Amino acid sequence: MNRNDYPLPHVHPIEDWRQVPIHENKEELVSIQSIEHGLLIVNPKYHELGIPGALNDCYVRREVAIQLVEAARKLPNGFKLMVWDGWRPFSVQKQLYDSYLDKLTNDYPEWSEERLHEGARQFVSYPTDDEKAPSPHFTGGSVDITIVDNNGSVLPMGTDFDDFGEHAYTRYYEEKKKQETLSEEEETYLQNRRLLHHIMTTSGFTNYSAEWWHFDHGNQWWAKQRKEPAAKYGLVKLEI
Repeated sequence: MNRNDYPLPHVHPIEDWRQVPIHENKEELVSIQSIEHGLLIVNPKYHELGIPGALNDCYVRREVAIQLVEAARKLPNGFKLMVWDGWRPFSVQKQLYDSYLDKLTNDYPEWSEERLHEGARQFVSYPTDDEKAPSPHFTGGSVDITIVDNNGSVLPMGTDFDDFGEHAYTRYYEEKKKQETLSEEEETYLQNRRLLHHIMTTSGFTNYSAEWWHFDHGNQWWAKQRKEPAAKYGLVKLEI
């Protein structure tokens, strides 16, 4: 059976991840642009969007970079992984969170402040550099990625990057297929998401269920999902 014939697994929302202990292994951050392998493309989305403080490169822990190459090698010939984001400066995370919170405030003026923050945190982690529970992208263990085909085109996944809606849930088209026949276009989205999910999870990553593009390794989100006794990546600073 083709691996894309297997439905994506159900993954429970990540709860109580802040309680997972961190046994920091001191692994350094590395530049993905510096890796000579031809399997990864760096496209720093937030720098491209002009967000102040966003980096014109993507940095991850060394083992994460190695596993990204491993995942890319599982793609069809000529296909590559495109990395949109990895480690983030605090200022970038804060701007992303505040911007989405403002949008929700304008869209849902009847919501309480607590509900607004709850809604914002569903798609954008609250910016915290608490050493016991840092935002996932502050650890160097989170990556936002997609797939590029042998013609250099990004595979259609059904939403753009950072599309904060129900269509962005990794299993959205799996659930829709249970209720009705998918269109040819929707079936393509489903197959592409399955491919991305398969190559990443078989290379040591876990997926955040509300974002088809977000994967983790080594941090508290990863440890919670895999039932690991501790995370190995905590708060890390970029030394350039």
